[in-house]
Amino acid sequence: MTERLPLVLTKAHLPETELRAAALDGQVYAVGDSWRSVAEIDDHVGRAIAVGLALGAGVVAAERTAAWVWGARGPAPLPHSGLVASPARVKHRGRGSVIRQVVIDDDEIVVVHGVAVTTPARTVVDLARRENWTPQDEAAARDVSTQQGVTSTAAVAVLDRRGRLPHRARTVDRLDVVCAADRLVQVKDESSRDNAHPPRRARPTVTQPALTR
Repeated sequence: MTERLPLVLTKAHLPETELRAAALDGQVYAVGDSWRSVAEIDDHVGRAIAVGLALGAGVVAAERTAAWVWGARGPAPLPHSGLVASPARVKHRGRGSVIRQVVIDDDEIVVVHGVAVTTPARTVVDLARRENWTPQDEAAARDVSTQQGVTSTAAVAVLDRRGRLPHRARTVDRLDVVCAADRLVQVKDESSRDNAHPPRRARPTVTQPALTR
């Protein structure tokens, strides 16, 4: 029986020359500094696994790296960014990664396939608080907000957990720009519920062929 390869491949699984050759042949695609079979979609699970391999155990993916996991467009933001609540929890760190020690609540962390990632709301807040706020940060925060339904109300609630932080007004202004409006998210939720229970039709439904990658 052929052994099934992991969801995400690195040079620890196959030689790098072989992986790059497979990419040229259209068999795998890059996921950060790792690789994934073209049979697998580019989703948050594959991205989280790739990030976890780079950051190491005990590190929470954060800021631009977390935004990329949650669907921000563009290539992986290397070197990856991570955070820890206590250095004692870190078993090892990925080479070149940027690791910070911060205050973070347990419910601001989500585990994706064994990899810890800041929640979408915490991710957007961390980006909005960056001193060097760039168009890349704004685009990443907007992508996460749009795809994960982060409202300005939810983001400000996360921000205010820390008490009186410096530059709060500036951060709130940025959140108002990038976050989905509460009303739009409510409309989207209602639309999803309507789609989940569509009205019955007398005419038979024609099944469309499934799309493949």
